[in-house]
Parts: sequence; structure tokens; C-alpha cells
Amino acid sequence: MNVVISVGGRFHAIELAEQLDRRGYLERIITTKSWYVRKRFSSRRWRAIPAPEYLGELVRRVPFLRRAGYYSWLKDNLFDALARRYIPPCDIFHVWGNYALASIPHARRHGARVVLERGSTHPHFQDAILREEFARYGIELERAHPQILEKGLREIELADRVIIPSEFVHRSFIANGVPEEKLEVIPYGFNPDNFHRGEKTDDVFRVLFVGNIGIQKGVHYLLDAWERLALPNAELVFIGKVEDGMRPLLEKHAAHITLHGHVKHEQLHREYARASVLALPSLQEGSALVTYEAMACALPLLVSENTGSVARDGEHGFVIPIRSADAIAEKLQWFHDHPEEAAQMGRAGEEYIQEFTWDRYARRVIDVYRELLERDAAAPDGEEK
Repeated sequence: MNVVISVGGRFHAIELAEQLDRRGYLERIITTKSWYVRKRFSSRRWRAIPAPEYLGELVRRVPFLRRAGYYSWLKDNLFDALARRYIPPCDIFHVWGNYALASIPHARRHGARVVLERGSTHPHFQDAILREEFARYGIELERAHPQILEKGLREIELADRVIIPSEFVHRSFIANGVPEEKLEVIPYGFNPDNFHRGEKTDDVFRVLFVGNIGIQKGVHYLLDAWERLALPNAELVFIGKVEDGMRPLLEKHAAHITLHGHVKHEQLHREYARASVLALPSLQEGSALVTYEAMACALPLLVSENTGSVARDGEHGFVIPIRSADAIAEKLQWFHDHPEEAAQMGRAGEEYIQEFTWDRYARRVIDVYRELLERDAAAPDGEEK
């Protein structure tokens, strides 16, 4: 079995490619991120195409073009157009959403089966909930270009199987008419070598947020809840890139929060060790990787039901409705007032998350590959596969 991965970025494609390479299944990974693949794979196993990201960033610096969605329109389409030239003969073409439409016909010419990876909710769901939220707060949305939305929908139709990371995402696809038999829910993983329990060295009640700091992540509801609580000996820490529309709101709350900016991924375990709880009240996403990593570091979670977390409500933290500053405030107050019970939740989450490794993720993905190939082998001669 030979597998080609195509991804216009990093995502978790690198972890999957490493697992496939160890098993002898990786034919090639095509990506924009040469610095990620150069040290991990032999030169014959990767092809880097950095131009789409560089050109996309130039477009992103022009406010009108960024707001109109031309960053992703240029980056995604250009990568797709260039990557198709580097697809070698393979059995499985595993491609990330929005990077696939031009490439799929080239993979099909090799007789490959197409597995599409969608890391977030159905395009219609995602577009609708974000438009609604940005309108509620009078912030101009950096929206997806309409052509990219249509491209994503067409890719879903053309793929043999669509891998998605959570039951929440699964519901959004079913609600938008995607056949059940096309979907495969496979949660993500974490690296036990990088994420494990650390020692908290102070008594500060520290709430940690990790990710892009913006409307999609529900940051405005977290800020509202934090302002109401005014907890003693407490700190709200944000790690991540601040999206433009959030800057005025963060400045309003500047006296009550701490902004750390970007922290290298391999150093995040130190921030988890300093925290009391991870808060991620997202409006929509697939299954936030930071929730796996925080759980591996014995940190209890406060997440929305739209975060796609594998955490169990009341066991590993709390899962709350979206758009509820009241629920956030209530649960943060509980964590503050019940440190021993909160720590026990963290330890329960640490134990539970151990099964969610990248090895497990890869094994389940490989099962999908095998099922598709076995179905082809079993098809009668002359029958369309």
C-alpha cells in the first residue's frame, strides 16, 4: 500500500506521515512546510511547495483582500494546482480539504482512492455560525471566499471517504446532507513524549486559553465571564495570535488579562503545568488539539460543546453550551472554589487521554485505506469501483 499525502500547511498531516513512514506506507508528502518535513523524512519522501504561503501572506497584508477571503483563495488554489504535478503513482491519495479539487483527477489517473481530511465543521455550518456571530458584534468578518466554499463542497462529493475528528463535526455533515457511509469519525492524538504532567509551583488560580484569539474561539464570552468574576489571586492567560477584530476588545480588558503571544509547540507543556484549567469556549471547530495536550498534562477542561473535545462532561472538566458567559463564569467559579476536585478531574482526563495517541489515529486511518482497497479488490471485473 502506497500513500500520498497532500496538505497546504502542517496541521496533523506531519504526524500521520511519520506514522505511515514507520510502517513503510508513505510514498510522498506534498506540503508548503519544508522545515517540518526536511528533518523528518528522506528527500524522496517529500516535496515542498512554499510559494503559495508566501504569496498568500502578501495578499493577507491588504485589508480589503484579506476580508474578502482572497488569502485562502490564492493560497489554497495555487497549492492545489502546483501539488497535482507531484502526485506519483499511489494506492491512496490522502488530501486535506480545500487543497484537493485540482489534484483529485490526477490521483484518479493512477487508480488511487481518495481520502479527504476535513478538520472542521461542514462548510455551510461554519460559514453560517461565523457570519451570525460577527454580525451580532458588528465586526467585519474575514470570510471564506465563495469559490473556496464551493470547492470544499465539491471535494466532499468527489472523495471516496471523508475523515472528520468528532461527533460534533459528524452531526454538522449529516445535517447538510452528506451520506453517513462516506464519513469516518477519527479523533486526533497527542505525543506522550512532549505532553505529560508537570508540577505547578504557585497557588495562583490560572485560567489558560491556547489558540487563535478571536471570535470563532468564543474569546469575547470568556472575557465577559472573567470580568464579572473578579476572582482573588487569579490570572487569565492567553497564548496565541490575536486576530484583528479582537484587538479593541482585548484592550478594553487589558488590565485583567495576560497576553503571551506565540509559544513554541514543544514548550506548551510548561504553560499547561502552570495553569489550573484550560478554557476553550469555541463556537465551532473540529476537535482542538490543545484539549488533547492539556488533558495529557492533567489539566481539567472548560470547553463548549462545539469544541469537538473528547473530554467527558463532569469527569474531565465541563462541557458547556456555546455563547454563554453565564455558564463560563459559573464553572470557573466552581474550579476556583474546588481545587482538589478540579485536580482529580485533571488526573482522570490524563488517564483517559492516554489511548488517544498518533499511533492509534494512524491505525484507524489505515483501516479506512484497507477497507477501500479491499472493496476494490472484491468488485467484479468491469464493475465501477
